[in-house]
Amino acid sequence: MLYAENVCSAQELTLFTGKHQDSWVSLSLGYVNKYWQTDFGNQTVKENIWGEEGKKIHGIQVGLHVSPCLPMGLGAHSGLFYELYLSETKAVKDAGYDEFREHNLYMPLHALYRFPLAREASISLFGGLGFNWAMWGTYNNKYRDKYSYEKKSHIEEWHHYGNGEWPRHLNVQWEIGCCVRIKIIQVRFTYSRGLTDHKLYTGYKTQQNKIGISVELAATKDTK
Repeated sequence: MLYAENVCSAQELTLFTGKHQDSWVSLSLGYVNKYWQTDFGNQTVKENIWGEEGKKIHGIQVGLHVSPCLPMGLGAHSGLFYELYLSETKAVKDAGYDEFREHNLYMPLHALYRFPLAREASISLFGGLGFNWAMWGTYNNKYRDKYSYEKKSHIEEWHHYGNGEWPRHLNVQWEIGCCVRIKIIQVRFTYSRGLTDHKLYTGYKTQQNKIGISVELAATKDTK
């Protein structure tokens, strides 16, 4: 009898019966990295933006998540985010600069299913499309000289998005992930696999893949 009472109590807390406190909106701060993957048939190469094999470019992501959800748990996930990638790799130093910065916009469009675990806890699984737009990138040095690889120059005219050895502005990607919430804190993991061919090598497809981990501050409300 005591066991039956505990089961009923758990169901009241974990199902959308009006006793679960849900969250639709959250502010996010996270870590992201991305790399470019090319399948040459007998070998798959993963590299950063300068062609350094086995390395990634790392950055931070800030923005707003929106995850409306129906009472049965089915919902959607979207939002808008700014990503700043920073690098001081050897390739940057060899080019005569101290640092490289890349500025991005990111927007996800996902289907979502939320599983309430307790009144103030849940786990959400999501998947769908993501859109990354590389707005511009700059090399910087301590003398504040800048070279933007968005613009062409007579010396390095190949050195801008979508031309020669550089990726395209837009990357469309398949994404899957999960989000765990306890009270007003959420932790989110997202894996992205590129659909866009960045054409870094003639005759072979190059994908841009990304991993993101974020900590979020959620606005909560009682479900009806």
